[in-house]
Amino acid sequence: MKVIRERPCQRRHHRVTAPLRIDAETLSAHQTVNWSLGGFRIDQVDGALPDVGQEFSVRIELPFQGFDIKFEAETRVVRTADVTKSVCVEFISLDERSRDLMKHFVEDLIRGKMATIDDTICRIDVPVTPISTQPDPNPPEEMAVTRWPIKTIAMSSFYAALGLCVFGYLSVLIYSSFTQLEVSTAVVSAPVQVMRMPVDGIYRPVGYAEGASVRAGDPLAHIDDMRLQAKISEATANVTQAQDRLWRAEQTFELESERIKLYQVISQVDKDMAAAQVTARTEALRAADAHLQRMKTLWDRGFSTNAQLDDAKARQSLAAARLRESELALEQSTVMNEVAGRRHYNHKEFVSDLDMLLIEVDERRSDLQAARQKLETLETMKDELVVRAPFDGRIVRLMQTGSASVLRDEPLAVLEMNAPTTVTAFLQQEEVLQVGLNDEATVFLPSLDRYVQAEVVRIDRSSAYLDEKQAQYSWRPEDERTATVSLRIQGDPADVADFRTIRPGLPAVVVFNRRSSSVSQAQLARSL
Repeated sequence: MKVIRERPCQRRHHRVTAPLRIDAETLSAHQTVNWSLGGFRIDQVDGALPDVGQEFSVRIELPFQGFDIKFEAETRVVRTADVTKSVCVEFISLDERSRDLMKHFVEDLIRGKMATIDDTICRIDVPVTPISTQPDPNPPEEMAVTRWPIKTIAMSSFYAALGLCVFGYLSVLIYSSFTQLEVSTAVVSAPVQVMRMPVDGIYRPVGYAEGASVRAGDPLAHIDDMRLQAKISEATANVTQAQDRLWRAEQTFELESERIKLYQVISQVDKDMAAAQVTARTEALRAADAHLQRMKTLWDRGFSTNAQLDDAKARQSLAAARLRESELALEQSTVMNEVAGRRHYNHKEFVSDLDMLLIEVDERRSDLQAARQKLETLETMKDELVVRAPFDGRIVRLMQTGSASVLRDEPLAVLEMNAPTTVTAFLQQEEVLQVGLNDEATVFLPSLDRYVQAEVVRIDRSSAYLDEKQAQYSWRPEDERTATVSLRIQGDPADVADFRTIRPGLPAVVVFNRRSSSVSQAQLARSL
């Protein structure tokens, strides 16, 4: 006996293909294609096909263990097919004896107890879960006898598409694992600047909080430098002293200018007196010359002695000397009278000199101007002791929140630029060997669901190894992500409408074009 198991179906009864002959008025002497406890099917019907729903009586002949068992049953046509001349018929009323007999026959076929006798062909279907006994939403009379295996085709197509997708994904995954390097430990960053204390002094913030936005040039805090304040106080005192000295010099100049007018009168009197004295001594010299001439004449005649002649000569020399003295005094008085409007000489020293006083006034004025310039410089330095934002950005952190005395170079705040253009990726030491400078990479921003292009601008493998306390490098485990790669986002922020949505701190996934870290492969690629 040959048992063939077909695909499972959801039939209420097992359908078998064992021989079953049907004889009726409308269907005479036909053998069924398959049958079950619910009905039977006949192909290649001779004559016209009965109408769907037509009821009629049939005589059934069932060969069983060498015997032909016959019985009658009431049936109804449920489906027909013109192409194959097929008719599907269901049992309307089947008595208990006939039903038990057919059921026993089917069960023996399933158990494999029925032997092949002549034209008996045993074929059964595997048991399946029985369908519901509720009314069928698809009446059998409205279903075709032969149907396309739609379910089989749909499931086959589904599994084929699923397999294609799985194999395609695996192919892409394998290809990308060899040609690309995907790093999920990346973050969008921006230029950061630490604002430090410019000098030792008192830090006075203006009221910004962490996270506040600032514009370039906005004051973040004012600085009070006590040493600078002391210098400003000293410079202010110097300006006051310079003003006093200038005032005294100007007052002295004014007083001397008033006194010089009196000195001009005295100088004129001295000149006149010197002129009169010159006139008188000129006459005295003339008289002495005449007396000496008379003494010489008398001495020549012997009427005077040598003593008298010598005395006349002495008187003449004295008169000449006194005249010369008066002439010099007159010359001095004349010269002094000419400059009497600027200075005065009292025949011993210059008691008044307006030119020197004017020079002193100019010096005092220059000293005052220099003191004022120094004070202005210090005031400018004081005004410039303001910590200002170097760019448009955001205050990330404030180290000093209130007024306090802070030393020079101590950090005050951390500012982050508004327009981030950098992505920092953290790689392992083995991965960083597969990344090259100026390589283009794709950056995916999961929080924005956006892809941007970037360029590798910096690769740093050893900065994380620096021990600041010992000022030396120390190696760390290779599985740690101690290497950093900086990428510059391509594009001008002014040309990209949503560039400002890329905020610092956003997570990023970077896909690099993988380079070979093998020396032999690199040499081979260079030679090719």
